[in-house]
Amino acid sequence: MRVLPKLFVPLMVCGALFIGCGDKERPQNGAKTAEKPATAVLPSRFTLKSDTQAVTAEVTDEGVDFNVSEPAVLIDFFATWCPPCRAEIPHLADLQKKYPEKLKIMGVLVESKHPAELKRFIEGHGINYFVSNAPDNMLFANRVMELLHQPKNFTIPFMVLFVKGKYFRHYVGLVPEEMIESDIKEALREVK
Repeated sequence: MRVLPKLFVPLMVCGALFIGCGDKERPQNGAKTAEKPATAVLPSRFTLKSDTQAVTAEVTDEGVDFNVSEPAVLIDFFATWCPPCRAEIPHLADLQKKYPEKLKIMGVLVESKHPAELKRFIEGHGINYFVSNAPDNMLFANRVMELLHQPKNFTIPFMVLFVKGKYFRHYVGLVPEEMIESDIKEALREVK
């Protein structure tokens, strides 16, 4: 009879370790009520800048409107220190070569980088597409993540394909070039 009480206490302790509160039950920011704290309203208009060009991006409920002539825009949120981000560069450069009038690839740097350092990185990696190193980059990234219901501490590389300003598809992590190209072709068919 003494075996049951001896097993009961350790089992209860182990069980308590594996059972947690859901997000709905957890107080937000130490608040004792179930109300969510007020969040800061992010801007909806951003200026993304490379060393030679500026692109305006306006986040809407359906996607992002860009002041570019190409019907498809592929945003790549990346960092220079990220191995998968560096590995995707040749593939993005190939896609930019294949679709010069129909696709605008825009790298959006999510780290702070001195312009001269970034220029060396771009030249050293053969980047042939727009790369923004603007102060607005992180605010823009956070606003796009909000639009896509993704966390603000998102995984990079994180790419988003927009067609005529409307969200089409997004990719998390390193994605095969063939998969992205297949989606680009599908997106461009919808433009016609």
